[in-house]
Amino acid sequence: MDKMRQEVKEKLTYWTRICAMFTCLIMAESLRHFHSNAGADNFNSFFDGFQFGISLVFLIYALKNIVTHRNLLKDEAQLKRWYIQVHDERTAAICAKTGGIPMHTCGVLFVGAGIIAGYFNITVFITLTVCGVFLLIVCKGLYVYYSRKM
Repeated sequence: MDKMRQEVKEKLTYWTRICAMFTCLIMAESLRHFHSNAGADNFNSFFDGFQFGISLVFLIYALKNIVTHRNLLKDEAQLKRWYIQVHDERTAAICAKTGGIPMHTCGVLFVGAGIIAGYFNITVFITLTVCGVFLLIVCKGLYVYYSRKM
């Protein structure tokens, strides 16, 4: 049981860091919005809103995972079911074929880097965000494909 708890705590730490990153991005965007000039054009305000929206979606997803992992630490039976589900050979094989956690993390970090780059250059923002979202969609598509095939 200690090994299971330790794994959940590591995941909780991971999602807490992701949550902190996107919280900082949302705060930076909010501060920039309130201190910006009143005469901003619509093109820039679109990207400001888009950056804020993407950050908010990732923040909500991270908060959902934090709540889920905290609930796992409270209930022994639920923790055991989660551990068995995660360490199932079929699930591990699917995760290995889809790129697993590193590919997912790269996608999230690309989106985060895109949001940060959006403060300096719109082209870099679009490129990094599209690459990150593409990585996440490919990972999910491969997961669905291998879940049905294997």
